[in-house]
Amino acid sequence: MVDPGTPTFAHRWLAGGLFALGAGLAANSLLGPLLLDVIRYHYSTTLINQGIGLDAVALFGAVPVSVAAGLLLLRGHRAGPLLAFVPTSFTAYMAPQYVVGPDYVGLPGNNEQFFLLHLGLFILAVVLMFGAWQGIDRSRLQPATRRDDRWRSLVLFGVAAFILLGRWLPGLIDLVGGNPANADYVENPTAYLLIGVLDLGLVVPAALAGAAALLRGVGWARTAAYAVIGWFALVPASVAAMAIAMQVNGDPNAGVADVVVFSVAAVVFTAGAVLLYRPAFAAPRVGPGSDRSPAGPRDLGLS
Repeated sequence: MVDPGTPTFAHRWLAGGLFALGAGLAANSLLGPLLLDVIRYHYSTTLINQGIGLDAVALFGAVPVSVAAGLLLLRGHRAGPLLAFVPTSFTAYMAPQYVVGPDYVGLPGNNEQFFLLHLGLFILAVVLMFGAWQGIDRSRLQPATRRDDRWRSLVLFGVAAFILLGRWLPGLIDLVGGNPANADYVENPTAYLLIGVLDLGLVVPAALAGAAALLRGVGWARTAAYAVIGWFALVPASVAAMAIAMQVNGDPNAGVADVVVFSVAAVVFTAGAVLLYRPAFAAPRVGPGSDRSPAGPRDLGLS
């Protein structure tokens, strides 16, 4: 069901930015190893296979969501800024890996020639992410209960636990042991450590801070929950797509177990994102405790 309204100037520029972001992501995916191979990254065979999976999720996931969010913003729909978190957080997370991750000295490639494209995607994504945060109209969102906040906090704790314990704990043990043998690290240590910084230095702290804030009823916590859960709507799917691409292309570092684990994680986390975002598409309710009745910040759908 729709919730039409009058788009503001901020909504219109945010929509235009999302259309530009979708076009940039589509161009990057089509020019990369997924199809045309015009952009050749200084990556090992394993990371090139992973890049194919990443580009597929960007093209068939992030691009349509970016366009959909832009169209919703032009209609004045309250879900527009919320949905914008999905492609913007995805791009802000992935773009640095295109620039910083490659082995420019040891492996052939030409992706430095596309530095401005990747830099532009990163800057645009960050700007639009802040614009989405500011563009949320809390008065038009469905109310949320303290029970909803506790459920969301558990989801965020689950995200942090999966990344820290399921994805990085074995790698951290390997790294600090003094003689790293992890295949991803050995083949391209720069890319491996960059992803570690992004996951452990940004995503895990953000998820833990959001979860703790939700339990305490802090005002910004619900907005943060949308941002973090918007991130894992596509990023776990991209990790699963990387594992699948490696398996399909006969990569020696591929494993069926990785395909299964990451695919299950992608389904679980994406489903969680859908459940969180679903109320934003429902018709607003009027009555006691609704977003149109007098209520404190803790009774609104976002704060």
